[in-house]
Amino acid sequence: MNRSPQTTLIPLAVLALLAGGLLAYMVTPYWYGLSVCGAALLLLAIGIGVLTSYRRAVHADANDIFQQNATAAGSIINNIDLPALLFDDSGQIVWSNHAFSELYDGTDMRRLLPGLDPRFPNQAQAFEFNGRNFQLMSMSVQRSSVFAQHLTFQYWLDRTEALHYSRLYEEQLPTIALIQVDNYDDLNADKQFHRNTVLTEVERKVSDFVSSIEGVYRRYDSSKYFVVFEAKRLAELEKHRFALLDSVREVDTGTGQSVTLSIAVGVSNRIALSDEAARNGMQLALGRGGDQAVVKRGTSYAFYGGKRQVTTRNSRVKARLFANALRQLMESADQVIIVGHKSPDMDCLGAALGLMRCAMLVGCTPCFVLDEVNPTLEGAVDTMRNNPLYRDTIRTPEQALAMLRAGSVLIVVDTQRESSVLAPELYEQANKKVIIDHHRRPVDALQNATLNYLEAGSSSTCEMVTEVLQYFDDNVRPTTFECGALLAGITMDTKHFAFNTGARTFEAASYLRRNGADNTTVKMMFQDDMQTYRNRAKVVETAVIMEQGIAISACPEDDAEYSPLVAAQAADELISIKGIRASFVLAEREGSIVISGRSLGEINVQLILEKLGGGGHLSVAGAQLKGVTMDAAIEQLTQSIQGYLQEIGVQ
Repeated sequence: MNRSPQTTLIPLAVLALLAGGLLAYMVTPYWYGLSVCGAALLLLAIGIGVLTSYRRAVHADANDIFQQNATAAGSIINNIDLPALLFDDSGQIVWSNHAFSELYDGTDMRRLLPGLDPRFPNQAQAFEFNGRNFQLMSMSVQRSSVFAQHLTFQYWLDRTEALHYSRLYEEQLPTIALIQVDNYDDLNADKQFHRNTVLTEVERKVSDFVSSIEGVYRRYDSSKYFVVFEAKRLAELEKHRFALLDSVREVDTGTGQSVTLSIAVGVSNRIALSDEAARNGMQLALGRGGDQAVVKRGTSYAFYGGKRQVTTRNSRVKARLFANALRQLMESADQVIIVGHKSPDMDCLGAALGLMRCAMLVGCTPCFVLDEVNPTLEGAVDTMRNNPLYRDTIRTPEQALAMLRAGSVLIVVDTQRESSVLAPELYEQANKKVIIDHHRRPVDALQNATLNYLEAGSSSTCEMVTEVLQYFDDNVRPTTFECGALLAGITMDTKHFAFNTGARTFEAASYLRRNGADNTTVKMMFQDDMQTYRNRAKVVETAVIMEQGIAISACPEDDAEYSPLVAAQAADELISIKGIRASFVLAEREGSIVISGRSLGEINVQLILEKLGGGGHLSVAGAQLKGVTMDAAIEQLTQSIQGYLQEIGVQ
């Protein structure tokens, strides 16, 4: 603690006075005590005077030193090659050194820095001026007089050269890319496939592509390539949207199918991290159906390509292997808990019923997690509750969480998005997790699953589960109700077999029909009440048609409870109208805006809604916006549509 030296004399003087007073009181004659008191006061006065004189002398010597150094400091600041200045609260420059005067000969800082507040300047600010980059450092000048004008001292650090070398370093960082023919297995299964010729031509195109970016590559499998190039070339690749994707489709395979590639680029400041990012990006690209490029920077992703419909895989090897692995997992479990997405539909419920049949076959207790029943599920859920076989299989998320044990198997159907799962806490706490989904893999996909069955080329999750049923066990016999629910799920997602269908879709439907699925029962599952029909008709009537044949409409606010269902149905109705190539219908529910997108195939609604945080397929997709109004959501959707049209060259 810093104290004045005089203060140390005060306690001594007080003690001396007390001692003198005691002497005057106790000793006679009393003037002895008074003499002591007088001597103490005299010594205190002399000590204070001496110390004050000493401090004045020290202060005078310090002033001389500061004055001498101030002259030297002023000369240095004025002549050093570091721009420096003083400006007042109005932004007027009151002083500047030679280096600053060479940069700027004006007197108003606000003209030099338009966003500057002279009263409260930033302590540190980056600024580019005359082709040079500066770091502006500001500090307030403290002045003793209360009437003195407030000033700010600022000096400019030239960071041009440092930023140049930093940028040069970043541009020359090695970037890792992985390239592979994603439909190689399907091509190779065709006897007409010109294997050697095609692989040679693909490698030639990859070689030309790598040479154009001054990189190097190595083929580490018959159809996979490892590429290294400088980071500065990535901007060029993104500008041309990875032209290699389109180039390889020109290769004649002899099968009628085109060659499609998946490209994954990892961007990081370390080679090992770039390689890891590229591998994660490749998993995402393949999970989204391939035929696209994925660039992963940190936690962000950029997607290029993927505008074509995902081709249906002809091979059922994956379904057979998954069915065998699922059976082994169920046989070692004591219960199976099946959960779908929020606002579940018939594709979700039908898939759950098919998996419940598998669990019952191996003696495992199944249940389906359901929080509320929407109109699309009312008929099927009523049937389940009236049937003793399924009466106790419907559980709320809270009940399922209480039932969860270490040996439980949790199966997530019809979604793989973390934000879409009905009960995410179930997935977090389960030890054994299975995911079955037919959507393109999103960025926020569920992680750490024990088993994954993701097939972006399938029409529906019910189609995938129907195939699993056929390979699960030779003795599995789904009931008529289960077959009807599975067929209803396929019918719903294919829009009555009009979209996303392949040979395997009709084979699955044929299997369900042979086992008792009734078209009349399926038709009854899709019946609507009169109010829902009227709301849907009103949405179709009020739709706005853009020049490119894209329809946008919104659901009425008076039916917010089931508006997402009406939005999906209205979007289906709109694309059945002549001249409409794609439709988007918005609905408000619980403070969020739900968007349903549909397309005839020419416009990729999945890419449009993906920019808004959604996903799905080329012709069927959805998104959900939180914390925005309906008008703001329509504006965001319109901007996303316009951005997509510009990317594909439509003005």
